[in-house]
Amino acid sequence: MSYSTNLKDSQIDAIIDKYKDYVLPTTNNYTLFRAKYKSVTITIFKTKTILFQGLNEGEVAKEISDELGLTFENERKTNSSLAIDLSLIGTDEVGTGDFFGGVVVCSCYVPKEKISILQKNGIRDSKELTDNKIMEIAPFLMENLPYSVLLLDPIKFNYVTKVKKMNMNKVKAYLHNSAIKSLKKKGIEYNGIVIDAFTTEERYFDYLKDEADVERDVKLIEKAENKFACVASASIIARYIFLKHMDELSKQVGFDLPKGAGPKVDLAIQKILKTHPIKYFENIAKTNFKNLEKIMNN
Repeated sequence: MSYSTNLKDSQIDAIIDKYKDYVLPTTNNYTLFRAKYKSVTITIFKTKTILFQGLNEGEVAKEISDELGLTFENERKTNSSLAIDLSLIGTDEVGTGDFFGGVVVCSCYVPKEKISILQKNGIRDSKELTDNKIMEIAPFLMENLPYSVLLLDPIKFNYVTKVKKMNMNKVKAYLHNSAIKSLKKKGIEYNGIVIDAFTTEERYFDYLKDEADVERDVKLIEKAENKFACVASASIIARYIFLKHMDELSKQVGFDLPKGAGPKVDLAIQKILKTHPIKYFENIAKTNFKNLEKIMNN
C-alpha cells in the first residue's frame, strides 16, 4: 500500500534533514529528494508531494506523520493513481500465461488532469474487463493518451528463450525497459514510472545488467494495475493488442485459438498436429510451455 500527501516547505526541510543519510540520486527533473529507509523509497516531488513505496511504507509514513502531524492518503481512499497530483508512466504485460500468441508490453502516460476522466470512464485492470469491453475502451485510451506497445511474436519469443536462454522474467524486463524508453522519446513530462511488479526491483535490474541503456527511475509495485490509472490503462491497451494478435493467428490456423494453458489448449494442439508438423508451433505458440511437451510424450 502506498501513501502520499502534500507538504509545506518547512516539512520538506525537516524530512530531507531526517533522511539525509539514506539519500538516493534523483534521476529526473521532477524529483526534489529520494531516500531509501527500512526498505521504503521516500520520494518528494517538486510539486511538494511526498510518496512512500515499499514493504514497510505504513510504518515509515507513520513515523513522519507522528513527527509532523501529517495525514496520508492511500488506495482505500483514492483507488486510482495513489499519487493524486502526479503525472505518471505505467507499464504492464499480457500474454505471459498463454501458450498461443506472443507477449505484449505497453507503457502508457497519464497526466494528472486526466485521472478523474479515466475513473469516470471505468478504467481499471484489464483482467476485470470482458474482451468486448476491452475492444470498446482501448481505442479511446489510444486516441487520448501517449503510449508505446511492443509485441514479441512467437517466433521471436522462441528465439530469445531457446537461443538466448532468456527466462520469462528476463523477457518481460527487456520489454518493459524498451517500452518505457520508447514512450519517453515522445517528450512527455512525467513525475515517475510504475511497473506492475513481476519480480523484485533488485532482480529486475539484474535481468537488465547487460543492457547499455536502462531506465532506472522506476518503481515495481505489486497489483499496480489496481492502484494506478497509468498501469490500468497500459494493461487495457496491451490486452487489446494481444486480442487482435490472437485473432490474426486464429485466422491463420483456421479456428479460434484458446487463451491460457489449460485443457482447451491441449485439444487445440492435437487438432493442429493433424494437419501441421511440430515445427509449425514455432510460428504461433510459446514452445517452452509444458503443453506441447506433454502431448509429444504421450
